[in-house]
Amino acid sequence: MIYVINNSNNPFFNHAAEEYLINEFNEEISMLWINRPSILIGRNQNTISEINLDYVKANNIDVVRRLSGGGTVFNDLGNMNFTFITFRNTSNQCIKNGFEKFALPVIHALKSLGIDATFNGRNDITIDGKKFSGNAQYFQKNKLLHHGTILYDCDMTKLSQALKSKAVKFKDKSVKSVSSRVTNILPYMETKMDLLEFREYLKNYIIKSNNIEKIYTFNRRDIEKIEKIMKERFEAWEWNYGESPVYTCENIVKYPCGVVEYSLNIENGVIKDISIYGDFFGEKNINDLELKLIGIKHNIEDIEFAIKEINIDRYIKGLSKTEFMQGLMDIYNTNL
Repeated sequence: MIYVINNSNNPFFNHAAEEYLINEFNEEISMLWINRPSILIGRNQNTISEINLDYVKANNIDVVRRLSGGGTVFNDLGNMNFTFITFRNTSNQCIKNGFEKFALPVIHALKSLGIDATFNGRNDITIDGKKFSGNAQYFQKNKLLHHGTILYDCDMTKLSQALKSKAVKFKDKSVKSVSSRVTNILPYMETKMDLLEFREYLKNYIIKSNNIEKIYTFNRRDIEKIEKIMKERFEAWEWNYGESPVYTCENIVKYPCGVVEYSLNIENGVIKDISIYGDFFGEKNINDLELKLIGIKHNIEDIEFAIKEINIDRYIKGLSKTEFMQGLMDIYNTNL
């Protein structure tokens, strides 16, 4: 096994680095990495239904889809991620113990610091019954990538706000994140250290417990290849939003001008069908407005561009363009 040093805080780069390592290296690998504020979406999840979109945009939080399945997690500069890449058939117990096998190095390191961490349920590590680490896996040919996040000193307020679902009805087959009690590790530390000190401690523990002799740092060629993967996949809207399962988004908003019901069918992140109903008034046929939105990506920028020359007031009297776009994206929480 080799230990890879990765000091990048760019979540798009860091996930691209995982893909690069599993494809290009023929060795077992361990790596620790820290993301700037970001939301990591599971491979089979519907991005829009997992995030508080208006909060995410207002706070410049990156959204990136993982290669692995599982639920959505929040990252900031107060938590850390770990990666293990191994061969599926190295030994009989490579996969035998599932998620717990790869969580044990983290558990043992924490126990050496006096923290009673335990593996719990399907893929969580907990303290006092509170989750601080979720784990996920990705299989590729004869390789297995196992990674997880560690809440060390994360901003819990931002975590709650960023992942808080809005009042929208999504009908889809995506994997839903399950809310659970979460905690940071720092309050349980007998000897306080910051996240970088903790990363150094965990790195040394992993290296020592696995008898790792090779420490690897990305060279210029590695970085160029990783950045290519990053641009082609992990920064792409098509991957992070367009890869969402087929879903129906429904929203009902009561405005001063009347009630408007929005119903959209979304496929690969694109509006395939749309119906707008309500008790509103308008001089122009609402069907003409609906037709202008079919084939448009379900995001605020593309919708805004598609209707930039349209006077929404002529279709829905008294409704502004901003209110209309927010209704389509379900930024409003108004209930009848």
